[in-house]
Amino acid sequence: MKNNTILLLGARAPIALELARSFQSVGCNVILADSLRFPLGRWSNTIIKYERLPGARQDSQKYATVISALVLKYSINHIVPTCEEAFYVSQYKDSWNCIVWTPDADIMDSLHNKETFAKKFNKQLNIPKTISLEKFSKWTQSHQYVFKPKYSRFGNKTIINRRISAETIRDPENWIAQKKVVGKEICVYSIWDDGLLKGYASYIPLYRAGKGSGIFFESIKNLEVKKQVESFGKALRYSGQLSFDVIISEETAWFIECNPRGTSGAHLLKSSLAACFLNEDKKTTFGTGNFMLTSVMLLTRPLQFFFKKVRRAKGVLYSRKDPLPAMAQLLSVLELVFIKSSKRISLLEATTHDIEWNGNGD
Repeated sequence: MKNNTILLLGARAPIALELARSFQSVGCNVILADSLRFPLGRWSNTIIKYERLPGARQDSQKYATVISALVLKYSINHIVPTCEEAFYVSQYKDSWNCIVWTPDADIMDSLHNKETFAKKFNKQLNIPKTISLEKFSKWTQSHQYVFKPKYSRFGNKTIINRRISAETIRDPENWIAQKKVVGKEICVYSIWDDGLLKGYASYIPLYRAGKGSGIFFESIKNLEVKKQVESFGKALRYSGQLSFDVIISEETAWFIECNPRGTSGAHLLKSSLAACFLNEDKKTTFGTGNFMLTSVMLLTRPLQFFFKKVRRAKGVLYSRKDPLPAMAQLLSVLELVFIKSSKRISLLEATTHDIEWNGNGD
């Protein structure tokens, strides 16, 4: 594995910290970048430099121009986005003389949009019946469907187990109705290089903060899910990070959403992450173990620490060799609280307000 310089984007995300530690451990030089002033990864001793970027969502052209300058300044070999900035990166990837770990922009959008994901890929994956809400007519059976925006994250706007009417949602053209599947949820995180599966982790988000954001990740195996994911990525000749939310119902795996970017499943691959991106062999690395965001678990689920499984799980932020990110995380939270208050949005919305992708007409 030759010495590489990595531009790692999305420093706010715990998985960016995980990636930075992994890349540094194999001798890479890591430049970490984000538009926040005090993201988690800024304090890591595994990086050479933290660079602040413009908001990708607010000015994508300026965002791309600054990245171009960083590629030249640091002689970047690889760009690895971790959050929804990946959608903006994919639009400009051909401008940079380095390896960019995203597929093309049209594939990214088709996978992220919940309507097009169901329409385009329901022959490759088991996807529940999904239609645009403006075409939905079975209102007396609405409790048997799940309603969510075509572009969304964290599940914070999802409507489930409720009877609603056509008047409930004011912009039905931006929402989907998906047949509800009852069962056990599994999340999948994978890393691909031109259709070759390099890293794979599947887990149960055992505990959450709110509706959708997992804070405790329990490794689990499911051969049917892996088989479908492997076939799908190979057929697309996918490159980059690819994640799914899956419901297992009566032994059938139903793929309810796709995230063509990084997710918390990266923690299960931990120190092996760098090899998944950089090794040229055909080996697939599998993630195992239980991991958690310890501070959030302590704040929201303190009683769970009476259980052995929780006490034995590994924290994803603290490292003896790199302690400052865990110690300084309050600064990161306070910055998000400031954004929440100034923008008059929720705390979850504050975490992505400057990078989230809601289609070209955002």
